[in-house]
Amino acid sequence: MKFEQLSGAGNHFLLFDARPDSAHAEPTSGRWSPDGAAAREWCAAAAKEGALAPDGVLVLMESEVAMARLVIWNSDGSLAAACGNGLRCVGWLLLRESGQREVLIETHTGTRWVRGETSERGAERLEAELGPVTVEALDDSLALLEGEREAWKGDVGNPHCVFLVDTVNSKLFASRGLELQVDPSFPGGVNVGYLAEESGEWKLRVYERGAGETGACGTGAAAAAAVLRAAFGLPLPLSLALPAGRLTVTETAEGGLSVSGGVEHRGTLVVGALSSESRDI
Repeated sequence: MKFEQLSGAGNHFLLFDARPDSAHAEPTSGRWSPDGAAAREWCAAAAKEGALAPDGVLVLMESEVAMARLVIWNSDGSLAAACGNGLRCVGWLLLRESGQREVLIETHTGTRWVRGETSERGAERLEAELGPVTVEALDDSLALLEGEREAWKGDVGNPHCVFLVDTVNSKLFASRGLELQVDPSFPGGVNVGYLAEESGEWKLRVYERGAGETGACGTGAAAAAAVLRAAFGLPLPLSLALPAGRLTVTETAEGGLSVSGGVEHRGTLVVGALSSESRDI
C-alpha cells in the first residue's frame, strides 16, 4: 500500500488517498476507506520499515461540499475528531494538486480552509482554520499535582485539558497524560497539555489521546492559546514552542482560531498489503 509521509511541525502522519480519480490515489483504493484496525496496522508497519513512527493516518475521500473529505485515525486505531496538523498536511497535498493558495476541506467538525504557498518538499507556513474554541477553568474536582498551578478544560472540536505548570519537563507529564485517559471527568479520553513560560517564551507539551506524546499538536496549541488569552489577557497571535516545532495561533475574522506552521513532505512509503478489514465511513 502506498502512502505519503508528511510532518506538520513534527507531528508525523501517513496519508492514504482513497479518492478513486486522484493522481495520488492508491490504485486499489476504490471507494472504500481503511478502518481503525488497518490504521493501527499501517502505523506499526511503517515504524518497522524504518520510517518515522506515525502519530496517525490521514485518509482523503471524495466530498460533495469541499475539495476532499478528511478522516483521521490515531495510531492506536481510534478515530480522531479533529487534528490541526493533520489538516495542514492534507492541505499541502491539495494545494499542490489544485495550484491554488487556499483549499476547503470537509472534516468531522465541519468544512475548514487551509491557506499558504507550497513547494515539493512542503511549506514554510500553512494556516488551517479550526473553527470556534472554548475554554473554562476547572474547579477543585481535578486535584492538581506538584508543579501544576491551574487546570483548564478546552474544546477545539476535540477535548483538551491544559495545565499551567512550572515547567513542561515535569517528570509527571507522561503519567498525568495516561491517567486522564480513563478519568471520569473526560469520557472518551482527552488531550493533555503542559503549558509553561520558560526562557522568555511559551512552551507546550501535549499527550494526545490515541497517540501518546507527539512532537506537536495543532488543536493543543489552539487550546493553549485560548487559555493564555482567558487567564492573562494575552492577545493573539501567539507563538508556541513545542518539542519538535513551532506553531502560531491566530484569531479568524469569524471569531474562531487558526493554527499555522511548517509542513514537510518526507516522501512516499510502500508498506505491506492490508490484512485488516476495511469499511465505508
